[in-house]
Amino acid sequence: MTIRRVLFCALLCSIPLAAPNRHAFAQSNTSELRRDKSAFAQSNVSELRRDRPPVRTELAPGIFLFTTPSYGDVGLDGNSIAILSRDGVVVFDTNGTPAAAAAVLASIRTLTDQPVRWVVNSHWHWDHWYGTEVYQQAFPDLRILAHEKTRALMMGPALEFNRPGLEQQLPAYLQTLEQRAESNAALKPLLAEDRFFLDQKSHVRHTFPNVTFSDRMTIEIGERHIEVLHYGRAVTPGDALVYLPKEKILLTGDLIVNPITFALSSYPTEWLRTLERIDTLDATTIVTGHGAPLHDKTLLRTTMEVFRVLLREGKAAKARGLDADQAKEAIFPSLHDLMVRLTGDDAARNNAFKQQFVDWYLHRVYDELDGPLSDAIAAIPPK
Repeated sequence: MTIRRVLFCALLCSIPLAAPNRHAFAQSNTSELRRDKSAFAQSNVSELRRDRPPVRTELAPGIFLFTTPSYGDVGLDGNSIAILSRDGVVVFDTNGTPAAAAAVLASIRTLTDQPVRWVVNSHWHWDHWYGTEVYQQAFPDLRILAHEKTRALMMGPALEFNRPGLEQQLPAYLQTLEQRAESNAALKPLLAEDRFFLDQKSHVRHTFPNVTFSDRMTIEIGERHIEVLHYGRAVTPGDALVYLPKEKILLTGDLIVNPITFALSSYPTEWLRTLERIDTLDATTIVTGHGAPLHDKTLLRTTMEVFRVLLREGKAAKARGLDADQAKEAIFPSLHDLMVRLTGDDAARNNAFKQQFVDWYLHRVYDELDGPLSDAIAAIPPK
């Protein structure tokens, strides 16, 4: 796997850097690339980000989406949503860095003087919960809610999954970028952003859920009725979604992503069933794990159609003796119209659709056909 593809996976999917090409990455001295934590303290957000605050979008009266800009060429941040009420605030997903969470919290403070009483973590991917420490420090009585399987993954397997990228691969990439920046000053802003990302990830104080649920939980706060739901293993074993029936707003986390859903370590059959149940909810605004809010179900239903094709044709291809990579090439042409519905036929998005959606989902279809899938985090397919 090339550096370009590794970093593309990290940027698009907000997952740790993939298994490296050993010839491309050299061991590096991580400490040389990290900066003193105090330079990036939450109380003094770096100048690198100060002129790029999160974009705030009001979804309904008192409900706001915060979208954070990407980190150079090495990382994305998940959507964060604040639900205000007369008795306090609920935050769904807390960004991927403490600095991003601090910027969101600063914006929330301009909207209300009520405390944040609840944080809901949608799943274990690091771009959705690494800012939780900011809220706990500001509100010591904070309740942090996640599915019981998400908490278990956060407290061990997810940290180990991220470790190679954090300690070896990203520092090695930054070392090569430093060398290039010595002769190309135009790369220095990019290098600074990438260093900032590594520094933030390296100094996170992992803050785990202190409340868990299994199937559903209701939060009654002020005038808000908030349903926290789990419909089964989907993109992860413990996906939590939030539904506000009065406001007809649905917050999905990475169960779907606008425009391209990514399918690493997913549960193909259960994921389709989860989306089918989501489709029955009366929602006029859908906020996905990344990207702009949706006001219809086109993306949701197109994603389900792709799942159905891959489940059906993947099973048939395996029965014919094709491996997952051969099956992908055989099936992909039949997905063209569905792909264009999602991508607008943009070349970069088409590539992401083929790799992060079709390839990764199809490999998990094959894994599922070989026997029951465990809750363990699966590796990125090697090709």
